[in-house]
Amino acid sequence: MIADMHTHSVNSHDSVCEIEDMCLSQMQKGTKIFAVTDHCDVFLYKDYDIYTPIKNSADTVRTLNEKYADKCLILSGVEISEGFWYNREYEKIHSLLAYDVILGSVHCVRFKELEKPYSGIDFSKLTIEQIYSYMDCYFNDMLEMISTMDFDVLAHMTCPLRYITGKYGVKVDLSAFDGKITEILKAIISKGIALEVNTSGYAAIKDGIPGKEILKKDFDMGGYLITLGSDAHIAENASYCFDKAIGTLKEIGFKNIYYYKNREAHQINI
Repeated sequence: MIADMHTHSVNSHDSVCEIEDMCLSQMQKGTKIFAVTDHCDVFLYKDYDIYTPIKNSADTVRTLNEKYADKCLILSGVEISEGFWYNREYEKIHSLLAYDVILGSVHCVRFKELEKPYSGIDFSKLTIEQIYSYMDCYFNDMLEMISTMDFDVLAHMTCPLRYITGKYGVKVDLSAFDGKITEILKAIISKGIALEVNTSGYAAIKDGIPGKEILKKDFDMGGYLITLGSDAHIAENASYCFDKAIGTLKEIGFKNIYYYKNREAHQINI
């Protein structure tokens, strides 16, 4: 048994994938449990309705769970980012539904004039000093999110590298941020927040997000709550490269991964 705890659907602003198509792809790949965690980028609440798509996602999950009850368990979730920017809107989305899982993520960084999704930043126009400063701010925002928001899984911990390195070819030595990374891992371990291995990184940077060194640090610090997330926005990417991620986890010493139902962690042996 395996579980994909991070997928997106037509209810996310950057996907047109129907949840049923994702479900069929997951089952074809042998995955019997997956979560639909559509985006709720709280900072966009002024631009469009961030609440209705999450409700629509949950309604579809409910219907499909009835249809595929004997074949697949579909979990209802949400990926909340920048919730600490606008507390009232965050509280509204947080209490909107009885989620199975809540992912916490940082998609935007409060960095000078670049306060927009890092997926849309041209990092080739930044100096290496600016990029390192940006990453420092990214980790600072992540620490603030962990201390102020209630969520179950820390999503794609080093996600900007998917663009900085994967798209623009700029290598970043994460050892420069070892202190911040240690703080983040210590905080999530103490709060019982799972660390996600986001496998979308295998396409962009040939490694999971975060990579092996951070996963080993988490293990050495006593972390054990690990989830796998494909971050699939199209059905074909369901459970992407999970075999590689599980191989890395086993090599480090992890014995289990987890899935969340009713916001409680459930163990899966690997």
